[in-house]
Amino acid sequence: MTDSDKDSTLQTKSAKSTDRVYDYIVVGAGPGGGPLAANLAKAGFTVALLEAGLDPMSPEAAAQDPNAKVAYQVPGFFGAAAENPLLSWEIYVSHFANLEQQRQDKKYVEGKGVLYPRGSCLGGSVSHNALIWVYPHDGDFDAIARTTGDASWAAEKMRQYYERIENCQYCGPTQPGHGFAGYIPTSMNEEEGYAAAIPQHIDIATAGAETPPEVLKSNPTLDVNHPSVAAGATGFFHTPMNILNKKRVGIRERLIAVQAAHPDKLEIITNALATQVVFETQGGAQRAVGVEYMHGGGQSYKAHKLSKNASRGEKREIFARREVILAGGAFNTPQLLKLSGIGPKEELRQLGIEVRVDLPGVGANLQDRYEVPVVVKLKGGDTNPLWGRCTFQDGDPAMESYETGRWVDDQGVEHAFSGPYAGNMLMGTRIAKSSVAKGDPDLFFVGLPLAFYGYFPGFSTQPATNHYSWNVLKAHTENTAGTVTLRSADPTDVPEIVFRFFDEGNSGDSDMKATIEGVRMIRRAMAEPKAQQHIVEETAPGSHVTSQEDLEAFARATARGHHASCTAKIGADDDRMAVLDSRFRVRGVNGLRVVDASVFPKTPGFFPAAAVIMISEKASDVVIEDAGSRP
Repeated sequence: MTDSDKDSTLQTKSAKSTDRVYDYIVVGAGPGGGPLAANLAKAGFTVALLEAGLDPMSPEAAAQDPNAKVAYQVPGFFGAAAENPLLSWEIYVSHFANLEQQRQDKKYVEGKGVLYPRGSCLGGSVSHNALIWVYPHDGDFDAIARTTGDASWAAEKMRQYYERIENCQYCGPTQPGHGFAGYIPTSMNEEEGYAAAIPQHIDIATAGAETPPEVLKSNPTLDVNHPSVAAGATGFFHTPMNILNKKRVGIRERLIAVQAAHPDKLEIITNALATQVVFETQGGAQRAVGVEYMHGGGQSYKAHKLSKNASRGEKREIFARREVILAGGAFNTPQLLKLSGIGPKEELRQLGIEVRVDLPGVGANLQDRYEVPVVVKLKGGDTNPLWGRCTFQDGDPAMESYETGRWVDDQGVEHAFSGPYAGNMLMGTRIAKSSVAKGDPDLFFVGLPLAFYGYFPGFSTQPATNHYSWNVLKAHTENTAGTVTLRSADPTDVPEIVFRFFDEGNSGDSDMKATIEGVRMIRRAMAEPKAQQHIVEETAPGSHVTSQEDLEAFARATARGHHASCTAKIGADDDRMAVLDSRFRVRGVNGLRVVDASVFPKTPGFFPAAAVIMISEKASDVVIEDAGSRP
């Protein structure tokens, strides 16, 4: 029996009664709530972890969809995972409030919006993401420390949490800033095998890449998670993934392991949609004492692909002796706060929700990155040399390479390479700083060996043509004008999510300028002979799109994001839009905290998965410290 088969026999338990009492209740089993729940259980507290989705490796999930297990585990299936009904909610968002502008995006679905996959299973969005594992910038944490006056957020102290969670597989113990005993293993793509098997892709990935000599001196392995990169280094780097032995490892594995070790402390309740926080008045103040949820009703959430035929389940309540902690993510945490009477009073009253605390910052400050594609068509016919042999059926040659670690190229030469299923195949990581950046470097480029334009229904099943895509990511965006607003008081409704991209927002033109600079940087690299020898033409934006005006129009019509955050931000005491204090506590009530991507005042770094897990570890220390004593 394999480890994964053993895992699948571990069943999450149901609440034994409607009045079950725990020390802590955590809502959401993703990168925010999962580590926190596990750490509290390890510390000896009883914890109920509510998750709307299922364990993707469980028999219950297998009975509904036998493909869920392989979509979850196999790194190269991250696209399929993002469209699998048991792994991902099908949320639709608006990039623009202006419908005519929104319709310029080919990804737009009339009457719905633009697809924005969100994790809907044990482990959250790290169960379906592209496994990109990048440490945030030091400046992200130092800014929180300055804003709140809480020195525990300083970058020099936050690095300890990264070292606590990481189990680095790609560097030695002398490499600074890494951990080697944590629960998140980090490994690199098989770059040498890939380079030998399909050298043209590596030529494109590395063309025009430059790393300043001073960066190379301090970071000779070009590790993107080296402390010098967190401090602001630019150049070409290698980016790891959270995998081990060619399989995804995330928060789910951490939770299953801790539950097995502490079955009397950690109770995981799946298929359970939280509907509101339960409060009591204690000493004249409102205190969170429990959570109401729909037991067996997790799939009734309308973003679930199976929601039309799903049961709403049984209404239940569970209670917390100490605290309730929300970790539903940037969309669902503000939704649950508002359903519980915490948020902008005007919005709540319009929907008939009793106002418990008027907090205008709940659901405001929504942020994301801008990601714009630069796509080139390659020579050699229409068949993609990497993905072209994937049949996704019995006898799949690519699956054989995945299992054996051997790849035979088109000339019949065998290579030590496991093929596209063994990793995310993202190559050519480059970090740059635009001319309008106000602090840390704000541009991140990564190459993907197929045509990728973003998320739309069926994106993961599109034919893998012979293209190469560059994802131009603009980070540290200035725009904070996005909102998450309730459509109704029905907890199964998906809130209205509007990002207000670019000139609809409040960033002036700085975000757009930086984005277009990034597009031009990649174009210059693709014009290098090393890349140009393999390129037929640029298909996006297209060689005819050259002026600043036309490039900006292209960016408006194609930009996307998938790192939503900041909708329940930490802030200073005198900031009326601050939802939380520096210890994750919701202002105006007792016994309630938020620990997920919502808490950041600004979206951290380039890819937030590691940062969210880090703050979950920090929150664990804070909550245990505030408990005052062990149970």
